[in-house]
Amino acid sequence: MKRLFLLVLVSLIGIINSPEFLMASDTVSITGIDNTGIVETVPLPEPEPVVVEISKPLSTQASVLTSAPAPVRPVVPTNSISFLGRTINIVDVNDTTVNAGNHVNKYGSKFLYGHNSAGVFGALTGLGVGSTFSVIYNGVVTNYQVREVITYEKNTDNGRLQLNGRGNYMRAVANATNKDTGAVYDISLMTCAGTSYGNGDASHRLVIFANVI
Repeated sequence: MKRLFLLVLVSLIGIINSPEFLMASDTVSITGIDNTGIVETVPLPEPEPVVVEISKPLSTQASVLTSAPAPVRPVVPTNSISFLGRTINIVDVNDTTVNAGNHVNKYGSKFLYGHNSAGVFGALTGLGVGSTFSVIYNGVVTNYQVREVITYEKNTDNGRLQLNGRGNYMRAVANATNKDTGAVYDISLMTCAGTSYGNGDASHRLVIFANVI
């Protein structure tokens, strides 16, 4: 007990001799402590925002660029005659007795003839003096203007308009000539007229004379 009292007394004397008190404002230097047990926390950088590009949905139907179709042009025959909005094929023959059928026959260099039907020369009556038409032959286009229109009576008894150029008038027509006046033209067109005989023939012939323009 006596020893304990002496130890306490010695401690009090030491404090009185060193009257230094630790204040909150004092700076204290701590030595003898290492930092091996301290883990430094480094703040992680904030992640950059990820921009997600949302693509537009693909259309289920692909857009197709279409161009206007080229206009379709009618194929014009190499040899043909065009008048009043219609075009008719021309076929070369060496005899005026050859049936024209559904086209126009060309005899010689100046004479075209065909049936008086809707698909051939049926509309030839629509041409009058001053009317125009065109002929394509071997790829060459020639424009004509009507100069004279004559209706001949077909009478084989006196030789008027006999076939195959044997009669004087038929020979003249085939050469684009008006036998009565002697006028010579560049081309002649002929079809049936008057009373039909029902066999592809008729009582008269319509003849149109024309010149190149």
